[in-house]
Amino acid sequence: MLRNIVTKFKHNTVNSKCTQRVRYLTTPSKEGIGLESPPGSDYELQKEHIQEAVQVQPLLQSVSPQMWQKAHATFSNHGLDTNNFLRIVTGNPQVLMRSPQKIIETLEYWRSCQFGEHFLFLLITKYPALLDVDDKRRLLKHITFLRSYVGTTKNVWKLLMNCPTLIEQSTDVIEAKIVYMKEVMRIEIPEIVKSEALSKSLDEIKYRHIFLERLALFKPRPLKADPNEPSKNPRLYKITDTSDKTFATKVCHVSLAEYEAFKELFSRELERKRREEEDDEEENMDEDVSDDDDRYLTNNRIKTK
Repeated sequence: MLRNIVTKFKHNTVNSKCTQRVRYLTTPSKEGIGLESPPGSDYELQKEHIQEAVQVQPLLQSVSPQMWQKAHATFSNHGLDTNNFLRIVTGNPQVLMRSPQKIIETLEYWRSCQFGEHFLFLLITKYPALLDVDDKRRLLKHITFLRSYVGTTKNVWKLLMNCPTLIEQSTDVIEAKIVYMKEVMRIEIPEIVKSEALSKSLDEIKYRHIFLERLALFKPRPLKADPNEPSKNPRLYKITDTSDKTFATKVCHVSLAEYEAFKELFSRELERKRREEEDDEEENMDEDVSDDDDRYLTNNRIKTK
């Protein structure tokens, strides 16, 4: 759910009419609505704002004016101006359906992550779906886990700005990807933080890494290499933050068809390895059960004698 909302919102906020309308409706002037407003300005929610927001997000048309005003007052009392408020509700209309207490609880959950007000507001206005988080304990556990790998709260914030779906992923899934990039690809944490790599599946990361390796375009840095020495490998963001077509043609210098053919073959290879590992595990379990049965029979014989 979060991935779909985030993807849709990111698409709508890049060179789209939706973004233009939100900017327009959230910029007051002497005449009421203008083209520019001072950064961080705060002002009352006007009828025109609501009308323009409904044009951007039709799901908002069923919301009563009272609910609009109540939600706006709640966000305003907690430091978010009308501009940020409108970005949030057009990106996540369900927020308007919530009680003030529920909105406040969610804001407090995120404040406990200690990003600071400015950075927190940047995060939730860019990805309003993050306001769907309703489990404080799980959220803080995730933040603590991420910080154990990336070192600082600021780096955790940067990760979420690039990969908001990390909040939905299990720690086991995230860890597997980080370990692969650090130990197999030998990518440094700062480079991981600056990319969208952790928003991809482990298989997607492997497809692109292995393809580059087989083309002799990627070679893991030596373990004792000087961190300040520039790498000849493509930067991680070029590997993971690009479309298949751009990755194939611009990074690998091959056709898209060649990369797609490789993905198909390599996915079969990965699936075969998984089946072999599962079969090995089942065999080991059968051997363990057999050993237990033998010990049981031996002990019974001894007791009988």
